[in-house]
Amino acid sequence: MKLPKVVFKVMPIENNIGFIQWGYFESTDVLSVHDYTIKIFPELANIDNSLSEEEINKQIEEVVEKEYLKKEKLLQEKADKYNQLWAPYNDQYLEALSNFFGIVWPSDLEEIEATVGILPVYPRHLDTCSFSIGTGVTDLRLINVCAHEILHFIWFRKLQQMHPEIPRREYDSPYFPWQYSEMVTDPILNNPPFDTMFEFKEIGYNSFYKLEYNGEKVMDVLRNIYAEEIPIEEKIDKGYAYISEALGKDNKQYKK
Repeated sequence: MKLPKVVFKVMPIENNIGFIQWGYFESTDVLSVHDYTIKIFPELANIDNSLSEEEINKQIEEVVEKEYLKKEKLLQEKADKYNQLWAPYNDQYLEALSNFFGIVWPSDLEEIEATVGILPVYPRHLDTCSFSIGTGVTDLRLINVCAHEILHFIWFRKLQQMHPEIPRREYDSPYFPWQYSEMVTDPILNNPPFDTMFEFKEIGYNSFYKLEYNGEKVMDVLRNIYAEEIPIEEKIDKGYAYISEALGKDNKQYKK
């Protein structure tokens, strides 16, 4: 089986600037990207918001460029280190994912690009099978992020195969298929065969663990579903139906 390789590279300066410009103006996202952006670049808190968007973007560009050039050597060192840390897991994990989901990786996907930048959050791009990460992560966190994002790439390929009627836009926030995809990383990565492959414990959004339905923790029930000895297709649909009912969502898109 041909498997893609995760390759860490330094994020180009223009991409880093563009991402921070987006993050500065992002005020509606559930992750509070604007707040995280200010935390990474405190100078941006002093920007006069009465200025035009063009003027604000110019100031952001100056701040990010200065910091990027200061940390350019560090970015390359981190990219090199991340490549070394992930390499021992790559083939074992990607092959296990393929077997778990019963789906092969695209034959033309030779590389999963992972760019390293000065970032407040770590975005992924499903259409290009790529993701980004910052410099301030521990070794264990680096492995966790890789496993989490790569899981999403093959998860959505499986979902598209099973349910082509789901619009592509619903693979992203805030739609329900996206939310479900974020909930299942815990029961998948914390169950065989992945629970013995890594030293980290996968944890989803904090809000997931507060959810209860019929007196039970929703995430506990979801873990039990994915621990059942049933085909992955049944796990996906059974889990979706349960989450749909528990959260009061309409799951008609999954009906056969």
